[in-house]
Amino acid sequence: MRTKVMHVDSRRARELSGIFKQLAPFVEVVERSDPQYRAVEKLTRIRGCDQAAVLVIANALVSYQLNVRGEEYWQYFVDHTAFVKDSPEQVMIDFLSHNKYNKRLLRQKMARVKSFFRTKLYRELITDGLKYCSSLESLRDFLLKELSSSQFSKTVLFAVKMYNYVCSSCGREVKGDVDLPIDLRNATLSVWSCIVKGCSGDVHVCAEKLMREPLRTQLINAWRIVCRESGIPCVKLDALTWLITGLLRDSGLNPVEARRRALETLGIEIPVEALKELVKCAGESY
Repeated sequence: MRTKVMHVDSRRARELSGIFKQLAPFVEVVERSDPQYRAVEKLTRIRGCDQAAVLVIANALVSYQLNVRGEEYWQYFVDHTAFVKDSPEQVMIDFLSHNKYNKRLLRQKMARVKSFFRTKLYRELITDGLKYCSSLESLRDFLLKELSSSQFSKTVLFAVKMYNYVCSSCGREVKGDVDLPIDLRNATLSVWSCIVKGCSGDVHVCAEKLMREPLRTQLINAWRIVCRESGIPCVKLDALTWLITGLLRDSGLNPVEARRRALETLGIEIPVEALKELVKCAGESY
């Protein structure tokens, strides 16, 4: 009996690009409804665009291995930093030292934050926080270089996505694109939707493997196909995949229930057939 080998199916990515193309009209609504977007919007309103840009990037770079969902963490972050009068560096260090949701690998995260505040990028952003709204790729490349991170670092890609939220919140047109970060949600959706095949057993375990090489690069390339052929920039698609994965998870992988929740909470009507395709390999049938 042959053992199943987990692999990325680029042909399936092309098929799913048609599904996401149907959902393209919802992207802006979904992005503005993202609790993380609303948290960033509040931060920019209170601290201004320059300081918000710095704080958002710094926090995004250490937003991993949390013990709470991302949407709750970002709201907590803004609630505990928006009105503090100290410098952005001191605000971030104090927040990391005392917050209750981001305790794992604290020494490593503290070192990364301090490293960010020593960069030329920080010195640029503190006086012109919206400088990179016209080139998200430049921001990505600068972060990768200054932090010596790998090309597909999910925290760097996530930081660029969150910076994109700063730009939008401050009324600045966003130009450029970066790859979809292969985090736990996007890796899980990749398995559910059959972009990744051969996952046997716990989907969470498979998702963890997809977040590492060599599968990570292959999966990023597959999602590039979805972005290109659906016409949705990857930095925008991430908000949609993030929402859909959460809806499906909270609905017990039931497309009918996920559709109902999307309509009830966001006022958008995602076709049930589209949602069925996105859980085609999740092991359930509705």
